[in-house]
Amino acid sequence: MAAFQNLKSSQMSGDQPGDSEVNARARATSQRGLENFEVFFEAHWPRILSILDRLVGDADEAEDLALEAFEKLYETRERLGAEDNPGGWLYRAAMNLGLNALRSRYRRTWYERLAGRYALEQATPLDPTSAAEASEERRQVQWVLAELKPRSARLLVLHSAGLSYQELADALQVGVSSIGSLLNRAEKEFEKKYRNIYGNRE
Repeated sequence: MAAFQNLKSSQMSGDQPGDSEVNARARATSQRGLENFEVFFEAHWPRILSILDRLVGDADEAEDLALEAFEKLYETRERLGAEDNPGGWLYRAAMNLGLNALRSRYRRTWYERLAGRYALEQATPLDPTSAAEASEERRQVQWVLAELKPRSARLLVLHSAGLSYQELADALQVGVSSIGSLLNRAEKEFEKKYRNIYGNRE
């Protein structure tokens, strides 16, 4: 869709606002809905891109996934009811795409992943030890997220990106009063899964 490509190009070429400004703009446009899709796109693009980049750890892949999420929303917009929250719908779509990408990535063999990571780490000229440690830590977090229940993974990633409890509730389609307990449960699930996989490596 050329329209989306043009919107993405203009958004990525301009100065990027800070996180607080991005969050405020996204919340405001979510409340207004999809009356002007271009305004909605420009308000939500930086935040969706940031969330996906944080999740998959690859800027180009994150851009592709973010664009796909917006395309899905654009194609579905006529079927959304008055009670539907387009921002919540978009976050769900983006997280599903990101988690599916992670699961596909980690279906590859251990040796393929190890070889690719080693090549990237060797290509890093500054502080290779720290770079390798950071790369390994990110890989471990991504692996655990890919193994979690989808709702838990979505909740943890979106919460780490700064979404409010109301926005988390909209994205997960649950009551806002349940977010605290769900978040606590997801954090415990992550910790348990992480320790089961990597505890003996600490």
